[in-house]
Amino acid sequence: MIDFIDIFDVYQQGKIAELGSLQADSDRRITNTGDKLRELEQRYERMTLVTNALWQLLKEHTGLTDGDLKKYIEKVDLADGTRDGKITRPKGAMDCPQCSRRVLKSATVCAWCGSRLTAGDPFHAT
Repeated sequence: MIDFIDIFDVYQQGKIAELGSLQADSDRRITNTGDKLRELEQRYERMTLVTNALWQLLKEHTGLTDGDLKKYIEKVDLADGTRDGKITRPKGAMDCPQCSRRVLKSATVCAWCGSRLTAGDPFHAT
């Protein structure tokens, strides 16, 4: 009977070790996801700042108004026939050589990992 208990104990210790490994892997993935989320939030804030600065500069040098911008946003939004708050994307995508995610052929920087894309052509859709 002692041998069976020892074998069962070894088996249980192995299962506990497996669970510990799974937990460590889950913790690592959660940490990585949190890091990626913080990076995306920072990029969003930078893009918002740049967009606002560009709009202020454009207004100052052209005399355009916020109403003009709203009308143009609606026009661009309706270019695909649907008012959905999304821009019409040009056809064609490629894989980012760094992270292998799909990005537009017109991209010069990967939206996912931020690496420069030498094959990207910002005028691809024009």
